[in-house]
Amino acid sequence: MSTRLADLLDLREVLQASILATPPDKRAPLAGQLRGTLAEIEALESRAAKVGDPVDELASRRVARGAGTASDQGGAVAIPY
Repeated sequence: MSTRLADLLDLREVLQASILATPPDKRAPLAGQLRGTLAEIEALESRAAKVGDPVDELASRRVARGAGTASDQGGAVAIPY
């Protein structure tokens, strides 16, 4: 988890607690800040979900184009010297 995301998650907790502790007529700025924080958290989490493991990415590309692997061809591949 990125440091930015961890900081935003901490800020979300502080804002939620602050909203509950603040008089109702003073909550609007905190609620606005919370909405912005939640949007930023969602953006970072969705970006992180899109970024996969490079090996998994290569494997999915190989499957998508129909390429086989050495194990699909009956075992190890001989490398000529």
